[in-house]
Amino acid sequence: MASAKPGFLLGENGWYGSLGIPATLPHEANAPEAWKGWRRQRLKPAITGFLFPSAWSIFFLAAGSIPLFLEAIGQGIGMSAYLAFGLWFAGFGLLWLGAIQAAMQQVEGSVVKMISWNFIRIETLLMGVLSWALLNQPSDSIVLFALLISIPLWFSYLVRIATVLAWPAGRWLLPIAHVDVGLSNLDEEWIAESRRWARRPLARRKVEAGEVGDTGMELVLFGVRHENQDFIAIHFVHPSGVIMDPFVRKPVGSEVPFSRLGPIFADVPHVTGSWTLLEQPPVHPVVADWPAQMIPPWELEEE
Repeated sequence: MASAKPGFLLGENGWYGSLGIPATLPHEANAPEAWKGWRRQRLKPAITGFLFPSAWSIFFLAAGSIPLFLEAIGQGIGMSAYLAFGLWFAGFGLLWLGAIQAAMQQVEGSVVKMISWNFIRIETLLMGVLSWALLNQPSDSIVLFALLISIPLWFSYLVRIATVLAWPAGRWLLPIAHVDVGLSNLDEEWIAESRRWARRPLARRKVEAGEVGDTGMELVLFGVRHENQDFIAIHFVHPSGVIMDPFVRKPVGSEVPFSRLGPIFADVPHVTGSWTLLEQPPVHPVVADWPAQMIPPWELEEE
């Protein structure tokens, strides 16, 4: 089946362009057999909302860098150094604002996590040094060097943010028939935040760096309600707060804007790392039947 109707699990028409909603995406894989009954819910790809601020950021970066460059080589155009710096800085600011906007619009997104992920890093110190150099202009050669360094720095932010926002977003859901979902029986790695089901985070598990990739992740059990049906969801959360689909396969990552550099800059998990981590679901609640309107039509035909 080439396309499907919009729905709670499959997503909306506008997410995938003129081709409609695909029944399956190339990177999507079935969960392990132990996850029988769980279904993938696709989440809105955040990369589409990032295109506008990232495109304008190029314009502002150039609009500020060119006057600063010309002034440093003695061919200034009369623009105030503060205005030129403001335009240059806006080139970075639009990337950060685009990332924050994506976090605000995501299901259970975290602005705090997105800000921390972008700024608690060595590049922030470099950004401060470059800003000081361009504002104070101690010498023309230092200004030129700062402008030269700012180009790969801006590019690293672009690649880092775009890769995370373009990575497959999704979570896995299971309909439940009882509010006691077995939180008391979780493994010791989990920290329960509730005794029974509720529409909020239920338990968390830190995934240390090295388990699924070069960065730490977090697993969150979450209570969801839709159309009077209660679900328990598993969120595979990136340090930026982005919820990533844990069950993917190659060619995942090949469709992101920077398929080679992106996984390095953004610290996305390895393709097979989450499979080993999630061989078994963390809880085994009393399962309810899936509402018929949520089951994809091709599965109903098979039955």
